[in-house]
Amino acid sequence: MLDDLLNANEVPCVENAEMGSTAITIYLKAIEKYCGRFVSVDNRTLTYQKRNLYEVLLKHPHENATVRSGRPVILLEAGQQAGIESVNFALFVIEQLVACKENLYMLKNARWVILPSTNPDGREFTRYTPGNWQKNLRFSEDDRSAGVDISRNFDESFNDCGIILNGFDHNYPGKKPFSESETSFILDVLNRYKNKLRAYVSIRRDGHSLLYPFASVNSSAVDTDKLREKAAEIISKVNHKFGFIEYLTNSSIIEMNRKPVCGHSVDFVFMKYNMPYAYEMRVFLESDHKIMTKFQSLPRGYDITLRNGYFAVIKELYNIVIEEHRNRTYLRTSNE
Repeated sequence: MLDDLLNANEVPCVENAEMGSTAITIYLKAIEKYCGRFVSVDNRTLTYQKRNLYEVLLKHPHENATVRSGRPVILLEAGQQAGIESVNFALFVIEQLVACKENLYMLKNARWVILPSTNPDGREFTRYTPGNWQKNLRFSEDDRSAGVDISRNFDESFNDCGIILNGFDHNYPGKKPFSESETSFILDVLNRYKNKLRAYVSIRRDGHSLLYPFASVNSSAVDTDKLREKAAEIISKVNHKFGFIEYLTNSSIIEMNRKPVCGHSVDFVFMKYNMPYAYEMRVFLESDHKIMTKFQSLPRGYDITLRNGYFAVIKELYNIVIEEHRNRTYLRTSNE
């Protein structure tokens, strides 16, 4: 299928290719070309190193503008902290929603906006550089330092964790919120869908959990009770169904990090847009698996089990969003 999409010296199958920028581009080109009734891809925004930032809109093939405008929006974005695992999962979600007939109902009832790779410069850097790099690669003209941690570059409690001025710091958040093309891109997408946005999930590397606000403060505010309860409900269902070696966990972001993280996108979305459901989702326990495999081998196909389990988390969140949307619609029509 991909032969006519290849450039020179590219491998003919995404499964045989290392998942770098070129492979992701081919994958999305193929999805849009051969599944165009379901998918549209916007790649107009570029990073500092001129890599594409993709916005993937999934749609039902028989929808009209009136139906489309009334449906709730679920927005997933992946890869803020570089690495490839979260990006791979976002691409897997696109595949499951577009290519699996049994999931077509999920396109019929909701609009899906997926930003599958929001830090492609950092992701490419991690392919060739050992260590836990998570910044982008924009060079500072002041001190020639490289990179801003875009996961700390959102306008929520930006300086509340202390001001970091050293551009070489691993956690350098930038001079001001939304100083980076990547975070400005995410903000633009959020603003375009804010009126119908009902769920936001930031998918990140190295973890096995669904996390709710807040990242910067240890709060038990009533406003987050609903997020806590629904996260626990989702995790309980998925753990019961899937045979994970380690159970999925849920907690606040600050509890998981064991320290405050300011400028976090989940806190920003929850506070700025009064978002009913805003979560950070961590996928694939890279560090734990490296330790575990020194003592025992993981079951064959365990990565597939993890992917399917993570997708079940997304499906459970979808079910919650749709049920609430239908209840609101029913109440509104009953009162008219």
